[in-house]
Amino acid sequence: MAEFPTRIDCGCFEMCKPEATFQLATDLFRMVDKNRAFLEPWLGWVDFVKGPEDEFCIVQSVAQKDTGKYFISVNGAVHGMVGFVQEHKSKQTVEIGYWLDNAMNGRGVMTRAVDELTGLAFGILGANRVEIQAAVENRKSRAIPERLGFNQDGILRQREIVRPGVIQDVAIYSKLKSEWAKGKQK
Repeated sequence: MAEFPTRIDCGCFEMCKPEATFQLATDLFRMVDKNRAFLEPWLGWVDFVKGPEDEFCIVQSVAQKDTGKYFISVNGAVHGMVGFVQEHKSKQTVEIGYWLDNAMNGRGVMTRAVDELTGLAFGILGANRVEIQAAVENRKSRAIPERLGFNQDGILRQREIVRPGVIQDVAIYSKLKSEWAKGKQK
């Protein structure tokens, strides 16, 4: 079983797996609630987050050392999340998902976090392929894999039902282990 670091120092922020507490769930709920209008167009799960109790299972999941899920934290405050949302062990493929406080955008935080997590996918999990999916119209989210040199494999038409009546086309990106290793040698 893979074991992930509990803290990764990324300079101006950290990726962390803190202890699962209801206070952390409350803080996470407040962050999601504050960003609701920013996140809702792209992430259907936001509709189901009605209170801290809805976030407690997420907090418990991130706290586990055998999952590649992390909170993005600045001075101990949660500002987002990055993690493996799908693992296809038989295909040696993992998918990375993420969200970030709108106030933190434009600072390279999520690009750095996704880069760190991509390294963990290849190093700790032994993955051969890392995937990222983002709504075609979500330019901020798509910019991350593009900056990191992921290949755009295509567009999955009407892939994501965000909520009833809202169906999005999704761009799918990938990076292979061989491409990762080649990029790290430069």
